[in-house]
Order: sequence, then structure tokens, then C-alpha cells
Amino acid sequence: MKSITRTHSVLAAACFAACHLAPASAEQETMDRMWGDTTAVEGIEASGRAALFRDGKYGMFVHWGLYSHLGGEWDGETFYGIGEWIMNRMRIPRDEYMAIANEFNPTEFDAEEMVRLAKQAGMRWIIITSKHHDGFAMFGSEHPFNIVDATPFGRDPMKELAAACREAGLGFGFYYSHNYDWTAPGGHMGPEKNDDGTPATFEGYFNEKCRPQVVELCTNYGELSFIWFDTPGGMPEEKVRALAELVREKQPNALLCSRIGRGLGDYVSLGDMEIPLVNREGLWETCDTTNDSWSYSSYDTNWKGPREILHRLVSTVARGGSYLLNVGPDGKGRIPEKAAQYLIEAGEWIQDHPQVIYSASASPWGHAQPWGDVTRSGNTLNVVVFDWPADRRIHLPGIEGAPESAMLITSNGEKRPVAVEEAGGWMVLDASDAADADVTSAMAAVIELHFDTPPSIDRTPGIHPNATRVLSTEFANVRDAEKRKRSWMEKFGEWKFAMQVSDWQPGGVAEWEVNVAEAGDYHISLTYRGEDRLVWSVGTSEGASIRNQQAASPVYHTYPIGIIRFDEPGSHTVSVSLVDGNPETSSLESIQFTPVR
Repeated sequence: MKSITRTHSVLAAACFAACHLAPASAEQETMDRMWGDTTAVEGIEASGRAALFRDGKYGMFVHWGLYSHLGGEWDGETFYGIGEWIMNRMRIPRDEYMAIANEFNPTEFDAEEMVRLAKQAGMRWIIITSKHHDGFAMFGSEHPFNIVDATPFGRDPMKELAAACREAGLGFGFYYSHNYDWTAPGGHMGPEKNDDGTPATFEGYFNEKCRPQVVELCTNYGELSFIWFDTPGGMPEEKVRALAELVREKQPNALLCSRIGRGLGDYVSLGDMEIPLVNREGLWETCDTTNDSWSYSSYDTNWKGPREILHRLVSTVARGGSYLLNVGPDGKGRIPEKAAQYLIEAGEWIQDHPQVIYSASASPWGHAQPWGDVTRSGNTLNVVVFDWPADRRIHLPGIEGAPESAMLITSNGEKRPVAVEEAGGWMVLDASDAADADVTSAMAAVIELHFDTPPSIDRTPGIHPNATRVLSTEFANVRDAEKRKRSWMEKFGEWKFAMQVSDWQPGGVAEWEVNVAEAGDYHISLTYRGEDRLVWSVGTSEGASIRNQQAASPVYHTYPIGIIRFDEPGSHTVSVSLVDGNPETSSLESIQFTPVR
């Protein structure tokens, strides 16, 4: 094995700079290349084939392949990025990478155990990598670079997993990299010459490997629930369309995600690890992973704990989507112990509160609350509390109509009544008697509000009297500045997203409409990045105004600005403007309100 000459930190820094500092058009180009356009075929939400995705809400993603055998290590060096990209990022020669198949023998892979874990976690389907960008097929294929023919393992784990899912009543589907293929001549970023020295073409790759393998996947594994193509980039439209038509012919009940490209998906797959701040219409998913890497990396123990898993799942469902959470089995086929443990612990909570997740609708507020979030089951609002205020009073802004009942649901199914108060257009749930230490120390608590008819709700963001409220620029009206979403990687493959305001013109302002529950003093902080020292001004419609100078940062950081007072409760506007600093690079991400008392 050969060492690479370029350090991995340099690669990561270059990628960070390209994604974080590039103009908006370049950022969008990067996202389109990775994930395709985020549109999908309309009109299937109510169809039977959409029912699993629409109502199940939660699936398991599995990244597993030759790269799992390496575990993020090559020739004594560690690649600190997503492990499935190790061949490309560490520039492993094609022949040397393909030779790894001689050592790949995942003798501890157990399809039934993987299915048991998914069910214990509360997941309703499994999607697994049948071929990632490295070109290695994890199934039996006529193309010889596959796990049956090229490894000592000699079995088809996809057949075993498909059968186990079918037996357990879980949906099943395949991930397939249709555009990238680093080992097949003609595949995107693959060899430019065939093995006989003739020029390789994408046409040749598509006809000789890509399409035949998709036929195999759609023919040899029974009924599929999903085909999850990935990273279409500039793949010709006729090729994308040919794959979509092939799947619809051979697997008419399978859903295609939007990453097939060209707007031919049945549902939208957002950017990796992206959970939106506001509700989205239609069928969509967020795909996320249990640590930082998607495939197994020996060094990566940055696991999401059960509370974080649950919080991200509830946040996705509350925005109207489904959550696809990844695990990365190691080279022996074992899912890491901590990942499995935390999935099961989150799953135990889901088993106690299934109504919060399955068949649940999005929050009528359209966004999260500082203490947690809300999902809806018919005329019942599932108020999910992750962070209890000290006084155990949950404030719901802009809601009209008293509930027929308000019950705190404990983990053992006990229902405890919660007092309901009305205060200036806010509903206050006083759980000081119902929420004992066992409730407040749990991962999350659920208060069910049942109404005879759906209540009327004003979606104006609320400023709470007993909790810190962070408002993204997603909720701001902007004049004489530019609001757009930025995306970047803090290390390779670990995507971050922020709606932000930059390119400030003279008189530029970001302005929020807010509903203040109680008059009083509030600490104001701003989250921003930029150069040198920046001066920001914050003002209210009551005429209050503060300004301050703080050091800036190349990454988003939260800085205190001062204290501002609201003299009256109710509707207000809050504005932020840049007073001094580079107007092009000064990027405002959010404003934060914390009651002084």
C-alpha cells in the first residue's frame, strides 16, 4: 500500500473553504452535484405505495462496503472524513483498492440481528448500500467486482437482508450510486480508459454496468419499497429517465428519492444531515447518521445519544418529514455497540409514545418551540418537551380555543392532568404538579392536548418568559441585504446548513415579527461570522435600541449584545442592522432572546 503525499487536513480545509466561502451560485452548484434538484414527482402523497414512507416516518440507512474493512485507515494513516470516500480522498490506486476484496470477509454479518435492531429502534424500513461510489457491489452480480465472486465471504448478504425484512414486516430498499463509479471505466470520476487501453465513455459504463445492475436489483430480491439513487451530478437526462422507467416497470411499488435527479423522484431527500427550521409540504426525508461518518470509521466515536436521536426524529416529523438514520457496520458486518445501544434506548421511548411519530402530522405552529416541538394526531396535539423550564410551565403562543383535555403521559402510560391557563393570547400548561423528577429527567415528556375541533393558531414566533428563544434569519424579513441558505463542511462530508443574511447595503436590515408573552428585560445575543470587529444594532418597534462591538469569527459564533426591554406584551418587531464592518463578509445567522428573570 502506498502513502499519499497530500495531508488530509489540507484536503478538509480546501473543501471547507470551497463550500463555506464560495458565492451562492457555487454553493448551489455543489449541492446540486451532490444531491440533485430537490424536487419530486407530485401527486403520490395519498397513494398506497407512499403509505409506508408517509406514515412510518422512521427508517434505517446502512452504509456498508469494502471501505468498511478499511475503517478510515490506509497505509498507517487516518482519513478524518466520511469513510466511504476514503478511496477518492486518499487517492488509493484502483488496483490496490480492488484488491481489498481479497481480504473482505464479514463473517459476523447477521441479517436477522440487523432487522431486530431496526425494529427495537422503532424503524419501519431498511435501505442499504448495494453499490457506493467505489463501484463494489454488495450483491451477486454479473459484473465480477462483487461480494459473492471477489471475496472469501462468497455470500449475497442482500438476499439475506431482503428475506429478513420481508419476514419481519419491514420495508426494504437499495441505495445505488448511479453516476459516480471510481473503479468502472467511464463512470463519473472513474478510469478514463478501458482495461484494453481504449477510451472509456459514460455510455459504456451505463450500458455495461449501471443499467444491468439496476435490473439485477429490481429482479432478484423480491418486492422493494425503495430505490435510493445518489449524486446524479451532470448525468444525462435520458440516462436518468431510463433508470426511472426501468424501476417503475419492474418495481411499480418502489419509491424513488429525488437524488435520482432531473425531478424524477417520488419524494424529496434534503441535504445530508439537514433538518429544516420550518414546515415543508409534500413527501420528504432527512437522512442523517449516528456519528459523523456514514460508513464505519475506527476512530469515530462521536455517537448521537438517545436523546439527540429522538430530538432529531421528532424535529423532522414535526416539520412534516420522515427520518432516515444511518448505521455503519464494520468490516466483519457488526453494527458498533454504542450506535445499537442508543438506537434501542430511543426506540424504547418511541414504543411508549408511538402517536408522536407514526402517522403524525406536522406542527401547526410551523416551527419548533424553545422547550421542544409539537406533532399532531387528528385533533390531538402531542406537545413534546425536551427542555423543561424551571417553573415547569409550558407556553404555547398564538393559540385560540381551550382543549377538551390536557394530560401528561408518563412512560408507563399513566395520564396526569395538567392545568391550562390563558394569558394574552398564549396558552400556558402548568405541569408543576404533574411533572415530577422522573418526568423531567426522562429523555422527553409528552403532554396530549385533545380538542373537539382543530384550534386556530397564529404562527408568529413567540418570545417566551421562561426560556431562551433563538430565531433564525429564516423567520426574518430582509431589506437591502441578501438572505440565502449557506452550506459547508467542517470536515469532509459533515455538512452544515444555515439561513443567513449578508451582502449588506446602506440601510440594510433584518426584521422579525414576534409575539412577546410578558413585558420585561431580555438579554440579546447574535450569532454571526465575519472579519475583524463588527458593530451591530438591535432595535424594537417600541423605540428601544442597543448596539455593541464584538470580535468576529470565520465560523458562526454567538456573541452577547446587551439588554433590551419590551414595555408591553403582544406583537412587536425587532430589527438588526450592521453598523460597522465588511458588509460583504458579515453574515448574520440568528438572534437570541433570554429573559433576564
